[in-house]
Amino acid sequence: MVAPESVRARRALVGRDPGESERIIQHHTTPEEVGDIFSKVKPKLAVYSHIVGATGSTEEEVNAGTRKTYSGRFEIGEDLCVIDVGHEVVITFPD
Repeated sequence: MVAPESVRARRALVGRDPGESERIIQHHTTPEEVGDIFSKVKPKLAVYSHIVGATGSTEEEVNAGTRKTYSGRFEIGEDLCVIDVGHEVVITFPD
């Protein structure tokens, strides 16, 4: 299992300091870069540990970016999700 973080900052939607989104992007991994890492590692399950960039980011954007470079199984984790790692890797999300 691999669990990285990612950023999907929308420069146009950051209403604060314009340099802020650039600083965020420079210190985090894009979904496309994460997909490339997943492709090299080939985990049974890849899980995003958190996504930076709540400034308009959507799961659809993260999924689309990741799919550009990775075709395997991945999930976007959330607080209190449980990941059982054994012969199979199972992720359970809270109700």
